Amino acid sequence: MMDFELTSSESYSTSFRNKGINSFNEACDFVAQLPYGRNTNREDFGLVLSEGKGTCSSKHALLATLALENGHPEIELIAGVFLMNGETHSKLTDFFSNKAYPAIPECHCYLRFKGERFDFTDTSNGLERIAPKLVREQRIDPNQVSDWKIMIHKHYLEGWLKRNPAFGMSLDEIWKDREEAIALLSQ
Repeated sequence: MMDFELTSSESYSTSFRNKGINSFNEACDFVAQLPYGRNTNREDFGLVLSEGKGTCSSKHALLATLALENGHPEIELIAGVFLMNGETHSKLTDFFSNKAYPAIPECHCYLRFKGERFDFTDTSNGLERIAPKLVREQRIDPNQVSDWKIMIHKHYLEGWLKRNPAFGMSLDEIWKDREEAIALLSQ
């Protein structure tokens, strides 16, 4: 990932500098070290800093906004849909063992710079495991992580269910299962 000094006087740049974080790479490392967890308000990704946790969406929206504040729109925020299963997340092996489907399409946010993907959700380099399972990528704006990302995800799930009628599930049912899988990953 490219690096640059955080020189903007805008809010996120100032918040990072107040924590002694003065470069974009330092900010990325700091965010990756924070625990995974949903914030109290999905639309306020600044809560990643105040609550000390975040999801792939909130963490990467924060970093993408930080890049924008400092004049680097070439660092893109990406919503990627991948087929989540026991291969991509070993914690889910038992979860999928009794399902009618082998995987659930999941939407993951990350950054892209010059065609290369970067994941700061945590320090596990999970993107390496899911990259071969990516079926769709779309650049989004940071303010779209709360609603547009969900819309992209549900639209993909609807099409996936139509292409796989043997699963015999509704969108609500697969979304419920997906939430259960995410809860298992959060433990």
